[in-house]
Amino acid sequence: MASPVNALVCALIATAFWSLLGYALGRRLVPRVLAIGAAPVVGWSVHSAATLPIYFLFGFSPLLVGGIGAICVLIACFSLSQPRLAGEIKPARIIPVWAFAAAAVVALLPAATVLPKSSGGAVWLADATFDHAKIAIVDAMARLGLPPVNPVFGEADASSGLAYYYLWHFSAAEIALVTSMSGWEADVGLTWFSAFASLSLMMGLAVWLSKRATAAIWVVALAAAGSLWVTLYGTFQAKTFAPILMPPTGMAGWLFQATWVPQHLMAASCVVAAMLLVTRYALQQDLALVVTIALLVAAGFESSAFVGGMRMGAKVLAWKVP
Repeated sequence: MASPVNALVCALIATAFWSLLGYALGRRLVPRVLAIGAAPVVGWSVHSAATLPIYFLFGFSPLLVGGIGAICVLIACFSLSQPRLAGEIKPARIIPVWAFAAAAVVALLPAATVLPKSSGGAVWLADATFDHAKIAIVDAMARLGLPPVNPVFGEADASSGLAYYYLWHFSAAEIALVTSMSGWEADVGLTWFSAFASLSLMMGLAVWLSKRATAAIWVVALAAAGSLWVTLYGTFQAKTFAPILMPPTGMAGWLFQATWVPQHLMAASCVVAAMLLVTRYALQQDLALVVTIALLVAAGFESSAFVGGMRMGAKVLAWKVP
């Protein structure tokens, strides 16, 4: 059964590694406050989308995953020793540390939901575990390598490929390989990371746009909000509040999405970060920016065909409309 301590270790490793990579790259492309906020998303996207083809060619092993990770850390440390974005002065506002702490606490809610709970000799699973049954994909990749096979029929039929967008689950398999943790624990850790990364990105945007450090806390507060319908139902036990208030739907609310489908949430974060860098390209044309945008788009599509693929395609079509 998944251990909360092991899941926490996975979350901390993921956050430290991908945030380091993302900030080392982002600080040379966007202002500092945006580089800090977008660091987890940019680091995860660039690393995951770039390394997946490498593992396809040379094998998906703990030694190779750890070796490439060590090389990435060395390159990131070298980049951090170089000057920041040319012409940038130190911004007056940054994301407060307490805002990151609040985001970390709120991100515990979706991660804790996926963890199993035991009581009286029984194990309890939340409803969201239904969608996290794709943990089997993580274990299949960690055990059988790449390309991924169908986790249900793959071992009996090696030619049975996986018809699913799996980059998010692939990155969880990376964590499982290098830490020797279970796929479930890696999934819980990456669920926390995805929730925290999305909040960090939006906090960076809020502070940058408003020029106010306190704007960051509004991101966390609004993300933690839910439908008033649940509170009213619990108080009055009424079956309906129509036409004043409709029941909540699964398509609305950060907490629901972060808990049930963190892969779609991460894809949405990739879309937001890509749009931000596209606008930056109007001011700064260089190859590193183009490659980063391309990897963000690829990571978004490979994590969610609906959010990262269809939504990004709609944006591209919108640009062509006069």
